[in-house]
Amino acid sequence: MKNIPIRKRLTPAQRDRILAAYRQSSLTQPEFARQYNIGISTLRTWLRQSASKSPSSAAAFLPVPNLLPQPGLAPAYRLQWPGGLVLELRSGFVSQEVAHLLQLLPTP
Repeated sequence: MKNIPIRKRLTPAQRDRILAAYRQSSLTQPEFARQYNIGISTLRTWLRQSASKSPSSAAAFLPVPNLLPQPGLAPAYRLQWPGGLVLELRSGFVSQEVAHLLQLLPTP
């Protein structure tokens, strides 16, 4: 008879701490899931659920005045997500600010 591993259920607070750690890390989803011993599908489900609860609350407080739209200037880069979110970057943007902003956004 095979031993069936018992899965431990995490509290919402524990899941939130894990998601915060993921967002602060520079690891890929598979690397992070292995490090925290959780399934990749579990991590992706938590990220989706977290994004649906507060789709823009995290990004709303990030000050990025150099990324605000400016009339008459064409964007150097335009990123568009399936849900309709659009990020346009002008020349001269600060790559560290953009990297931080992208970590706050839900994974497609």
